[in-house]
Amino acid sequence: MKRKIYISALLLLGLHSCTPKYRMTYFKDLSDSTYTTIKLDNKTEQRIKVDDVVSIKVSTLNAESNTLFNEGVLASASTKSGITSSSLSEGYKVDKNGDINFPVLGKIHIADKTLEEARDLVAQKISGQVKDPIVNVRLLNAQVTVLGEVGTPGIVNISERKTSILEALGKVGDVKSSGRKDNILLIRESGTQREMIRLNLNSADAISSPYYYLQQNDVIVVEPTKRQERAAEGQPDGLAITTLSLASVSTLLNVYSIILNLRK
Repeated sequence: MKRKIYISALLLLGLHSCTPKYRMTYFKDLSDSTYTTIKLDNKTEQRIKVDDVVSIKVSTLNAESNTLFNEGVLASASTKSGITSSSLSEGYKVDKNGDINFPVLGKIHIADKTLEEARDLVAQKISGQVKDPIVNVRLLNAQVTVLGEVGTPGIVNISERKTSILEALGKVGDVKSSGRKDNILLIRESGTQREMIRLNLNSADAISSPYYYLQQNDVIVVEPTKRQERAAEGQPDGLAITTLSLASVSTLLNVYSIILNLRK
């Protein structure tokens, strides 16, 4: 009898130790050293895509040329969250062929180019018309969507600068204690494909991932922990059951000890 009770206790302790524990700290595998370096191979830049809206500002020494080259108007009146209609109306929409229709110059193919490449291309073409033009190109509708177990799910604008997944999570209130940092889903449209990528932000390897920096229209989904899933479905918590079972075993052992003492 005594042997059976102890075996039961050991089994329950084993179950308790196997309960999944999701680490809540970013980059848990980093050493405790005060200085660590990680080689970066992910120097990716945002690339212009079909249906993007780009702002192209041209500055020259000629006032008439400035007026002429800054007349771009977007035909579509549709807007997205966080972007005003006035800002969109100042841009050029990339058509299905990857082109924009630029004043005087006509069609210019800028799809799949970085902002710097598009800037240099436009400046090169304008140079045939005016001397030493200064061109500034930026995206007006670059945004990502963050869903799931975060402080405030929503849309994050990334038009101003290159944005990492950490920055996007920070803008929505970070991952909640009920969310998993070790299995974050990133959904990205790439040409005619939709990529589904899992990122483990508990590992420092995520910093050098090619998906660490975001692209326009990315979707980030932070999944709940198993414990949170059970709670949402109204299922009993496995940890609570294990704790209760351990308490029951402890009680049985105490009762058994009392019986043995009475028999002495």
